[in-house]
Amino acid sequence: MPSRFTQVVVIVASTLGVCATATLQLRVVLGIEPRPELYLVPLVLGVTVGSAIAAVIRSRETIRAQFVQLAAQREEISSLNRRLSSTVRHQGEELRTAEQRLVQANRLGAVGLAASGLAHDFNNLLTVVVGGAADLAVDEDPTRREVAESVLAAGERGAALTRQLLALARPVRRDPQLATSLPERIREVAPLLRRLCGADVRLEIEPDAEPLRVLLDPSTVEQLLVNLVVNARDAMPRGGTVTVRTRRTPEGAELVVTDTGSGIAPEVLPRVFEPFFTTKGEGRGTGLGLVVVKDAVARAGGQVEVTSVLGLGTQFRLVLPLAEPGEGPSVPAEEGASVMHPLILVDEDAGLRRLTTALLARGGREVVVCSGQAEALLALAALTPRGAVLITDLLLAEGDGHTLIHEARRRWPDLPVVLTTAFGGAEPDPRLIVLDKPYGTAGLLDAVGRAERAATG
Repeated sequence: MPSRFTQVVVIVASTLGVCATATLQLRVVLGIEPRPELYLVPLVLGVTVGSAIAAVIRSRETIRAQFVQLAAQREEISSLNRRLSSTVRHQGEELRTAEQRLVQANRLGAVGLAASGLAHDFNNLLTVVVGGAADLAVDEDPTRREVAESVLAAGERGAALTRQLLALARPVRRDPQLATSLPERIREVAPLLRRLCGADVRLEIEPDAEPLRVLLDPSTVEQLLVNLVVNARDAMPRGGTVTVRTRRTPEGAELVVTDTGSGIAPEVLPRVFEPFFTTKGEGRGTGLGLVVVKDAVARAGGQVEVTSVLGLGTQFRLVLPLAEPGEGPSVPAEEGASVMHPLILVDEDAGLRRLTTALLARGGREVVVCSGQAEALLALAALTPRGAVLITDLLLAEGDGHTLIHEARRRWPDLPVVLTTAFGGAEPDPRLIVLDKPYGTAGLLDAVGRAERAATG
């Protein structure tokens, strides 16, 4: 924008120019001596022309400034458009991701509901298979023993798969009443893990000498171990070594499972925790094992990391917070022989009743078999004066196990109880021993013994 001084200079210069032109015309062309009155018209004309020129200059400067402003606004609008396009594209990607997660969540929910509906009957069948195979696995004939061990391994793998599916339908509970020693649980599960590994895979167990108690129930810890070890085994079709170790770190209790398999490609590694994603090929994997692992560890307040090198193997590292001193019940060691009370077995499945009775009888236990709540209460009334242990399934033909336990405890408050369930995740009760199906002779007798010790302790 031109200054006032510039505008005055333009007007004065234009006026002087017009006056000079007028003087030249008067003297040269007309031969008239200029007089002051003759300059009136040139002066007005000069001022008018100068003002017009100044106005033109001012308009050009204004238009130029407006063009500059418009260019700046256009650049700003272009920048806003670019940012808006980027935002819309990013939100579109987030929306697609959210839709995919919703689809996955719906699929997981459907699988969980289906698993919950089938788990009871399926685990009852597996209990008969696993319990019978475990009983036959001690046969002196090596051929029959080998067949029984194969059946036992298959049944245990079926049970592990059922637990994976059930984990999608129920959350992992991080309850201060539940605490499990990682090294101790690894030692307990080692025979199962060795059977799952098979003959070509070597399993090395390196549990820490410290208890390393974490706020997870024993069945969840077993599930984590089974899922990780089965994955490691499948990564070594020609054999290899799986190493399971625990140790204390500044972050908490560390559980590491390492294999010497083929490893995972870098582009695939970020997807290993996606639901239904598997590298095992058609019909060989569900894509749910690592989902369950990550979910259980996250709900327990921990974290899981995976590292892998092609051709060298894979390592899964789980870090779980340690239970505070005094949290969780201390599981007592065997403290001598417990009193052998009569056992009252309540289950709606006739085949399971026969198997469980046989397993308990071979353990030297007296068993009274009942099919429903009313029959069980009559048996308790007859046997409780000399002591008895109630073993009841969660689902019964008449009512359910919780109702039976409530009624029995109302009459006999100190009654020792073992609750068998195909669903897991039962509410913690220090006076209640929960036994997950499928179970074998050792697990069944151990649960009965713990119930008796809890009642007398």
